[in-house]
Amino acid sequence: MNIGLYFGSFNPIHHGHLHVARQTLQQQNLDEVWFVVSPQNPFKENSELAPEQHRLQMARLACEEEKKFGVCDIEFNLPRPSYTIDTILALSEKHPEYTFQLIIGEDNLPAFDRWKKFDDLLTLVGLIVYPRTHVTPAIPSSLESFTDRIYFLRGELIEISATEIRNKVYHGESISGLTPPVVTDYITKNGLYR
Repeated sequence: MNIGLYFGSFNPIHHGHLHVARQTLQQQNLDEVWFVVSPQNPFKENSELAPEQHRLQMARLACEEEKKFGVCDIEFNLPRPSYTIDTILALSEKHPEYTFQLIIGEDNLPAFDRWKKFDDLLTLVGLIVYPRTHVTPAIPSSLESFTDRIYFLRGELIEISATEIRNKVYHGESISGLTPPVVTDYITKNGLYR
């Protein structure tokens, strides 16, 4: 099986994330997309993160109706902070019969060479880049030898951010239409982002 891996804090998961996953499935001939919930991102502060089990459960709820979506908690059992190369190696060991592609936003591309062992990573996985703007980004010079491993998605941009959702919840505003209803209900019932 050919699996797309979509890493993130998913704090919370929202319709923008789901849209990217659907576009990736359609355009890259993948069998499934797995949302890899990161308990700790090495580039982000933890102060605004909802507890990891809540973020994992919201991702599971959001994917319930999607046959080709999965949710992966492998990083919960790896050393922290989580580095993508280590996670890919652990997944490859656990699922040697699968091939993996890494899904990232184009805003991550210019600094991709700052990722731990980025060159080793690109020998293990293809890189699927989804747009944040309407202009295809340039491939950084440090990645030029991997251009045959980098694919750019096309398609509509969905302007939703998890920060916007957290701010709305904090101020008591509706987040209807930004997250699946089951996620909205979960946030309310568990008093998250208050």
